[in-house]
Amino acid sequence: MKKSGAVLLCLLTAVFFLNAEGSQESGSEKAVWPKGNVQIIVPAKAGGGTDINARIFAEYLQREIGSPVVVVNQPTAGGTVAYEQVRTAKPDGMTLLFNHTGIIVQMATGRYEYTMDDFTPVAIAQSYPPQVYGVAPDAPWDNIREFVDDAAKNPGKYTIGISLGGTTHFIAGMLMENTGIELKLVEASSEVDKVAAIQGGHITIGNLGVTSAQQYEEAGKMKVLCLIDADPAPKFPQFVPAVDQGVNASWIAPLCIWGPKGMDPAVVEAINAATKNMLTDKTVQEQLDKMSETFKYRTVAEVEELLKKEEEKITTLANKLNIQ
Repeated sequence: MKKSGAVLLCLLTAVFFLNAEGSQESGSEKAVWPKGNVQIIVPAKAGGGTDINARIFAEYLQREIGSPVVVVNQPTAGGTVAYEQVRTAKPDGMTLLFNHTGIIVQMATGRYEYTMDDFTPVAIAQSYPPQVYGVAPDAPWDNIREFVDDAAKNPGKYTIGISLGGTTHFIAGMLMENTGIELKLVEASSEVDKVAAIQGGHITIGNLGVTSAQQYEEAGKMKVLCLIDADPAPKFPQFVPAVDQGVNASWIAPLCIWGPKGMDPAVVEAINAATKNMLTDKTVQEQLDKMSETFKYRTVAEVEELLKKEEEKITTLANKLNIQ
């Protein structure tokens, strides 16, 4: 009897500790995610804006979760190889895509055959610096309202620099669609190309980053008509948003985190929650401030809602403007 009692006691003790261990693990974020090295796939070359932002995020995430986070650059085929690397990955949250909404543009234009239904929206990491519309320093307009009113009276007279089929094509399309003006589209892919074309009189107007625009304007080489972003830029109070001038030409540029389709909601929530402390991380805030960027925490539901609206907007524009 004594031997049987001892055996029973041992079994009960073992069951107790196994249950306790399981309970602790299920209540721990790390029991859900991560389970090894996290890969951040970036569909861009090293050194560019998207890559720099990805590395800021990866360094933060590694500090936050205590596991290695590796950035993998994969710019091949306009980024579609990177998209496929994530789309076909195991849906365990260990392989994530870091990119702006340019992926939605590629979907809407047929450059990438899959849709947002083939991915899982996880989080918003950062937002790109605000964009502006700039013109030559001797241009007759002092704000975007004056430009739009003039362009409405002169259909097809003025030109705008874009990357054909790219995000800037959509930004220009939105300006024309929302105001009813007609502009001639001219290929000017990079910011450097647009600035040179504006200064050389080859295009009338083009978009560029707010920091560069400020430098050009202070040097007397450009005039800024408005912020394209809907929200004011605290560091650049001299630039007024287009919407505040009565022109609906706003465009947001969130840097998003996506995973493969079919991810466990608990894993998605764990990754999303891991981004929240970017708000108070001193290193991140210093880095973002230098780049005139911001971070606003959004829940998974808010991320899904934002990206759904962007998908609807971009798809509608692609159809209306016949951008295929």
